Amino acid sequence: MTLDFSEIFSTPPRILVVDNDADTTKIYKDLLELWGFQPVAAEGSGQALLQDAREKARVHRCQLALVDLRLIDDFDTDDQSGLELARQIKPTVTIIITGFASVPIAVENIQNRNVADFIIKGGPTEDIYEKLKRVAIKYCARERGLQIGPAEIILPLAETMFEEAVPAPCRDQLLDILARLFPEARSIRLEKMNPAKITSGFAQVPRPRSVIVKVFEDDLQPVILKLARVRKIETEVERYNKHIHKRLGSLSAPDFEKFETLWDIGGIKFSYSGNIEETFEHFYKNQPQGVINKTLERFFHHTWASHYEKARRVEKIPLLDLYCQVWEEDWIKRVENFRAPDPGQVMGVERWQQAGASDPIAWFRRNILADPGEVGLVSQTSVAVTHGDLHAANLLIDDSHNAWVIDFERSGEGHALQDFIELESDLINRMLSVNEGFPQYFRLCLAVSAPKEIGHLGDGFDRDSSDMSKLVQTISKLRSLARKCTGITEARQYLVGLLFNTLFRATIIKEDASESELKSQHRALMLASVICHRLDHWDEPWPPEQWKDL
Repeated sequence: MTLDFSEIFSTPPRILVVDNDADTTKIYKDLLELWGFQPVAAEGSGQALLQDAREKARVHRCQLALVDLRLIDDFDTDDQSGLELARQIKPTVTIIITGFASVPIAVENIQNRNVADFIIKGGPTEDIYEKLKRVAIKYCARERGLQIGPAEIILPLAETMFEEAVPAPCRDQLLDILARLFPEARSIRLEKMNPAKITSGFAQVPRPRSVIVKVFEDDLQPVILKLARVRKIETEVERYNKHIHKRLGSLSAPDFEKFETLWDIGGIKFSYSGNIEETFEHFYKNQPQGVINKTLERFFHHTWASHYEKARRVEKIPLLDLYCQVWEEDWIKRVENFRAPDPGQVMGVERWQQAGASDPIAWFRRNILADPGEVGLVSQTSVAVTHGDLHAANLLIDDSHNAWVIDFERSGEGHALQDFIELESDLINRMLSVNEGFPQYFRLCLAVSAPKEIGHLGDGFDRDSSDMSKLVQTISKLRSLARKCTGITEARQYLVGLLFNTLFRATIIKEDASESELKSQHRALMLASVICHRLDHWDEPWPPEQWKDL
């Protein structure tokens, strides 16, 4: 759906009207239209009225509501069904109108944030307008006259964040989230995380509809904003408070300031010290190896070190269980149901036949899901609080080359090696140029699969492209840090984790993806195939004799 900026900024606030008297409802509707709002009237009586109100609030994504206190029985002094409805239709903000309520009830419910204001029925219409306008200014970007831009960022964001089923006018939730997160702002300017366009220019995680941007409020220093689906935002707040707040070992930890949720999306605002320059993705592409190594060392050995210090040992545990603890189990179903491309597309028909490599999807079903056995079951490992989603767009780099981690939706206890593996997987599967030739990429697959102990990958890539040589050096640094921080030396479980990450990434890419994304998918499946072969032939010479000429 192609959006016009005016569609999401010029739509009047949608105001739900709920009253058990049809004549009163019509009066409110006429007044709202006269005042420039868009009324949505609930219909019916008794419980049917309440059900219709809940449904219309959701379908129209109403920002505000005018709700009668007594919706069931006007003469029942205990009837406060309007207050209960106000709770049920959140995030719609409610103003209660009644001729019966006492001041104490009004004050109590406003303090508890069940309602935004309280109006005595029968009073001057000017009172309704003034209170309604005051609430609308607080919660609706359009009514506040909040200046939000630029349009070339807002429009792609709106297209990214919402399902197709969400009507274009209801995508003004994006603007209203900003209004709620920045209640004092007169203007808000959004900026992509990277100063130069790399992919979309947003820090966007592999999962759809989650985006990270830099936000400038008036003339204040910028903050970092994550926008995502409501459930993801609520999960992230919970996990941040449980695992991150005051638990990182350096000043390079963002402060959680505030979060807000609406019908389809929510947002979290983080502040930080210093000046965030870029994501690790952009930093990695433009900095020399020595600078990259120091930044990684500071992050893993200092910022996140307290979590590794509290790691605990576990015995005889399937690694799949630890990864599902972090990723949940949807990814397994996705891998199980994935229709792999023709192997000849991945390595070339002749090469594939010569290699005799495994189909990684079938291998995963057979050796991990059906019977974890010797491969999937580790005799001993460590679990620790991990970030859980440590790709290059979730590491933000400041002007002193410190790494600030963001996006804590998956943070929690998991395989202690997971963050090192995940960043390595992202470097290989997403950031390595798909223009690298087959020989170089195949040699990389052999190299990352070769060591029996976690550590340096070995030499031999100096004559390759600068991108490949840099990648190998960075992977070596990550693995050395993994061993140092976790105390784990055995490489088999590292490879199993890398296999999981690679399949996770490959199976996200859909059949209708771009040519470069499909090529990246094929490369990931090639790496997965090589890892499977390595795990099957762990105690044999590496690489296999028949692969040496490939």
